[in-house]
This record gives sequence, structure tokens and C-alpha cells, in this order.
Amino acid sequence: MSLELLKVGHCFHPEAVVTRGGSWRAQQFPAIVGLLKHPTQGYMLFDTGYAKRFKQATQPFPERFYRWVTPMHLCDKENLLAQLAARGIAAEDIKHIFISHFHADHIAGLLDFPSARYICSRVGLQSILQRPGFRGLMKGYLPVLLPEDFQSRVDFIEDCPRRALGSELAPFTAAYDMLGDGAYLAVDLPGHAFGHFGLLSAQHKESLFLIGDACWTEQGLMQATKPHPIASLILSDKQRYYETIDKLAQLYGANQTMQIIPAHCQQSYDRFIR
Repeated sequence: MSLELLKVGHCFHPEAVVTRGGSWRAQQFPAIVGLLKHPTQGYMLFDTGYAKRFKQATQPFPERFYRWVTPMHLCDKENLLAQLAARGIAAEDIKHIFISHFHADHIAGLLDFPSARYICSRVGLQSILQRPGFRGLMKGYLPVLLPEDFQSRVDFIEDCPRRALGSELAPFTAAYDMLGDGAYLAVDLPGHAFGHFGLLSAQHKESLFLIGDACWTEQGLMQATKPHPIASLILSDKQRYYETIDKLAQLYGANQTMQIIPAHCQQSYDRFIR
């Protein structure tokens, strides 16, 4: 069992939108991808971060608004395929891709892995498929980033065995067993996007919890800081999102042996790679 974090591009966005009371100056937010290796199932990705095709997808109107609101930068060395190749990993070596949710900065690289199986929420997939055009754009969706054969290669989180979590993971009480052996558990983290899930692994020396966008920064975990109300425009459910942040803050404060990693927190990424 192993886990490595990869920075696959970053976007710029005002800090105050992510953290209420912060600066309105643009700040870099990395797109963090998890590279996991299972002893029998091989390599799996947690999300894919950005890809150059994000710029192509946001070239026309109204999709260009996405690029204006969150300008993206991805250099060649941070390209996901390039980072995997540097580790001796080919695209076909990735057997599974766990999709935390369907916002474009988390799925832009799906088309680079034509043989992988996808693991996602049924609710999340239905949400992006049922919101084409401007309705989807307002929720952060770019359906053009989905492979045409996506639905023939998908396994749904909700169909996996459900198991109880130990008291050390309170207030979270249950999760879905992704591979049937307890190695990776999908935890429902609602509010940010429809069908949003995090991935928990307790098989390493320290428990690791990849939480996607359930909370954007480590400061949010430490202080249960909520985003600016303007962020509600993209949220699937503001109240449930606030409740999820509170639960994660409670877990963060009570379980010091666990690494909780938001998908866009530079501080968490720097600490992990050290």
C-alpha cells in the first residue's frame, strides 16, 4: 500500500471566496491528485486534476466564463501523464480512477486513461449528465471532458459494500468499501457538489483521508472556516456543506494521527511531500 500526492496544475482565485475574511487578491490553489498503489489491484488515481484540454473546453462561450473565474496554469512537467511516466507508470497501468466529484478541475484528465475503470457516485454522474449547457456550467461542469464510453467503464460507490467506521473516525459513522478488502473507503461528504465523496485509507502507517473539495484549506479544518457567501453559487447544498466542514473540523481536532488532505491546499501538500 502506498500513496503519493501529485500537483497537476493550479488555478488562481481570490482567497476571500475560499476563506471568509481573507484577502481579495488572487491566490494559487493547486490541483492535488492522489496516486495510490494496491498490492493486488495495482495503481489507482484519486481525481486527475487539470489537463491541457481544459483550455480547449473553455475556449467557446459561455464556457469561457469558467476560465475567467478560475484561470488555470499547467506546465508540461506537471502534466499528469508526464509525472506518471517519470515514475515508470504508463496510462494503461492505472486500473481505477476514483472521482470525488465532477467539477472540471477534478476530471480534466479522464480522457488520458482509456483503459481505466471509473469509481464514482451514481448521483454525481447523473448530476453532470442532466445539466448540459449553461445550467451545468453554473455548477462547475464541462461534460465534454467525459469519455464517450464512460458509462460502460464505471462502477458506482453506492453499489459497494457498506461498513461501519470505528469511533476514532467520529462523527463519520459509515463508508463504502471500494475494493471489498477494507483498503479504501469512500466517505460521503455532501454539500460542495452532488455525489461528493472522499477516500479514506487506514492501511498506511498513518490514516489518510483525501477529502476533495469538502473543505478547501487546512485553515478551514483547523477553524471550521466557511467560504464567502458568493461561493454558494456553485455549491449543491450550502447548509450540508457547512455541516460537512464542521464534521471534518471535529475529526481533525480529535484524531491527530490522521492526515486530512484537501484537494486545493498548498500547505497540506507541502507538509505531505516533506
